[in-house]
Order: sequence, then C-alpha cells, then structure tokens
Amino acid sequence: MSRRKSELLNLPKSGQEWVEILRKASKAGRQSILENYDFASRRKITKRGVGGDLTLKIDEASESAIYKSLLEDLGEDSFVFVSEEIGEIKTRGTHHKPIIFCDPLDGSHNALVGVPLFSISLSVLGLNRGIGPSDKRYLGDVDIGFILNVPSEDEFYAIKRLGSFHNQQPIIGSMEPSDNLRFETLGIECGDVDFLKTILKNFGTKEVYKLRVLGSAAISYCMLAVGSFDAFIFAQPNGARTIDSPAGYLIAREADRVFSDLSGKTQNLDKVELGFDSRINIVGGKDRKSLSRLIRILREKPFKNLKENNA
Repeated sequence: MSRRKSELLNLPKSGQEWVEILRKASKAGRQSILENYDFASRRKITKRGVGGDLTLKIDEASESAIYKSLLEDLGEDSFVFVSEEIGEIKTRGTHHKPIIFCDPLDGSHNALVGVPLFSISLSVLGLNRGIGPSDKRYLGDVDIGFILNVPSEDEFYAIKRLGSFHNQQPIIGSMEPSDNLRFETLGIECGDVDFLKTILKNFGTKEVYKLRVLGSAAISYCMLAVGSFDAFIFAQPNGARTIDSPAGYLIAREADRVFSDLSGKTQNLDKVELGFDSRINIVGGKDRKSLSRLIRILREKPFKNLKENNA
C-alpha cells in the first residue's frame, strides 16, 4: 500500500479525535502568539495575506505553528490546508481529502492595539461529503469547528449532528420563546464605521438595550451560541467573507441558532459557497422569532448601495 493511501486510512475516525487534534494545533498557535506578544512584535506587519488583510508577525507565527502541529498528527499530503495568510496548500492526487480552514488570528486589530480579545478558528470539511480538488465547498460542508479565545483560553467546538460545547460542556440552546419587545444584547461585527451607521439607522433603545462590537467574528458567533447575544449581525460594505469563521457558524448552528442573509431571502446558508472570493452579509438569532424581528427592523428602510450577496 502506498504511503499516501496509508496516511488517508490512518486519519481520525471520530469527531472527538478531530477535536483533540484541533485543540492541540490551536494551543500551539496560541503559544506562538504569546511568545511574540510584546509591544513591537504584535504591531509588526509583514505582508498582505491571501485573504486580503494585512498580515501581522503574530499571524504568521500562529499559522506556522498550527500547520506544523497538524502535519505531526495527520501526516504530509493527507489534508488540504487553507489559511488566510498563506492561502491554500494543495495535496497530490485526486483523492477526497479533509480540508482544514484556518484563521490563525481572528481579531488581528484587537491583538495589534492590545485589546485582549482575539481567537484562533479552525474548521474541518469533507468528512461527511467527499470533496475533490475541483469541487466547490459550502458552509454546510463544515463537519468540525474549533475556536480558542487566545487571552482567556476559553474554547468552543462543535461536531456536526452531535452538538456544540463550551469548555467541554454541552451548549444547550434556549427553549424560552422570544417574547421581549427588544433585544437585550445585540452583537455586531462590522469594521467600517460609515456602513455600521447605515446598518444601525433603524435601531434605537426601543429595539436594543445593549450593543456589543467585539472585533472577532469567531467569538461573536460563539456568544450567539451560548446565549450571551440574542441576535448577531456580521456585515461589511461588500459582504462579509465566508472564510471568516465557518467554525463559528457551525458552533452556533449546532446550538440551534438560526441564520439568514441580511435581506432575509437566503435562509439556508449551508448552500453558500465557502472561499476567499465568496461574500455574504449574515444575520443570526437565538430562534426563528428573534431572527424575523431582526430582519424586520433592518429592512424598515431599505439599504442604499448595499451589495448583499456575492457568494
């Protein structure tokens, strides 16, 4: 038997085995970030990554440590690695192989300026549906998601059809109906101030008690999952990138949270393509009633010059 086929047969068989591998890789990434987290190093920009954002030295350090850890556990040429900084490391042959999406530092600006809230986000695709080298990838293909909050070491993960977990304890979705007249806490991820004002133009204290902008989409998804947020908006002027924490999307979905695009027209985001060039503005709620109320508020006055979905 060839070495490559042997490696494929020796890949983890269970979701929990994958979680352990992602946990180890995330901890390696975290350690590499902390080793370089002095004032000068955390602010050092090395290049512009394939994902389009500026790459920090700590981005590269985390990415390198994560990839090295995955190679140690999975073997060379046994998985496809896709990361925001380096792009895609493809494998030889036409076998269906697991695809690991990596954001080695989600919340880079927070890290750069010293706000202690940033994360590592890892997703595994292609375990339930074989994905070949030329096949499209979709949000619904994410089978395992793992997110590590770097400063606090809080971890969140999900295994498709087996639920979501926070610090290894099951996340239980709220069964209480959404009867409040306003959202107690609304989370939003939007890096453009002018666009943020456009999004929030229909909101006031009647609609929202508290608003939170964390600066890490991955962690915001997790806050929706655990119920800290009643609802969540992830939007950018040209659409939010789908590669920004597909792990967070799975974690929230497995906690029974519901999603749509910003218009409310696309309600099955599992069919949205996942990749560097795919963009869609996403809204989420703790249940269908919360999501419907959020969309209704957002659409009271139509957006202008809004590119809602470029997926």
